[in-house]
Amino acid sequence: MSAPAVTPQRILVIRLSAIGDVVVTTPVTRALRTAFPNAHLAWVVETRAAGVLEGNPYLNEVIAWDRPKGALPLKSLLEIGKRLRSGKFDCAIDCQGLLRSAVLARLSGARLVVGNTRAKESAHLLYHQRVPRSETDLSSRQRCLDLLAPLGVTTADRRMVVHVSEAEREAAHRVLGEIGLAAGAPYACLVPATTWAQKHWFAENWAELADLLQERLGLTPVVMGAAGDAELAEKIRKGSRRGCAIAAGKTSMKSAAALLEGARVVVAVDTALMHMAVAVGAPTVGVCGASWWPGFQDYERFTLVREPMTCSPCLRHPTCGGRWDCMRALSAERVLTAVQGLL
Repeated sequence: MSAPAVTPQRILVIRLSAIGDVVVTTPVTRALRTAFPNAHLAWVVETRAAGVLEGNPYLNEVIAWDRPKGALPLKSLLEIGKRLRSGKFDCAIDCQGLLRSAVLARLSGARLVVGNTRAKESAHLLYHQRVPRSETDLSSRQRCLDLLAPLGVTTADRRMVVHVSEAEREAAHRVLGEIGLAAGAPYACLVPATTWAQKHWFAENWAELADLLQERLGLTPVVMGAAGDAELAEKIRKGSRRGCAIAAGKTSMKSAAALLEGARVVVAVDTALMHMAVAVGAPTVGVCGASWWPGFQDYERFTLVREPMTCSPCLRHPTCGGRWDCMRALSAERVLTAVQGLL
């Protein structure tokens, strides 16, 4: 890491959501703390994603914004702006690159507001300094780290930071016991759900993979997700010959991280738990098609399974008429081969 050109005393990081994107941004906290060991380092984040930052050893403060849904709400903006201004920040770094995050950066009163030249919704007009996005290094983590350049900080340490406490590990152990796993039994975490339908693999593929993991590797499959994913988890369980354990809806965000941490392997679509699995050091196989897979193909202990197609990644604009060709091309055997190679 290079020596800093300036020494800010109070720094604000802005990444509001989504949970996975917050995880991806966490290498910034280590880089800033290393460069400025005595600075006050704060992060403003939406309440629903704030749990990811609990226990982060590099942060002094997490500012949770309970943002109402919809357009920028004036009353809520005024309230969070007042709180941010009280922090007297020297520098605000907008790692999100949207209008709402850029507005918060300016509302903070920071003398230096940094963002990306390719920010959306004309957010770049609110920055004092704009950092160009690399045309060759597509890493989402490095893109965040590059925003520190105006502070004289350059680093390629992309390791993500998700702290898991002993209490959270104990909670994960209790969940495993409740769903039928004996203490110390080897298991694999399956993460089948996310918010975009085009990111999903098919339930029958997950069910087949669950059987293969048990029959060939001796791993009990544990299906994870939020409470709203329990129906999909049950469909996977019913579709498998040997069954599987279901932890969907039974964990908090951080106890889910602890459960991932203890897995022999994690197989996941592109969702928050996939990024958290990598952050806590679990061997992880990503099953991807529509999402921005170039941004995380540099992950540690990670294998990306995807079918090369001219339409991939399509992001939020699929062109296949709901067939999800990129995901349909991925067989359970192919994913199992990736698991075996990773292990």
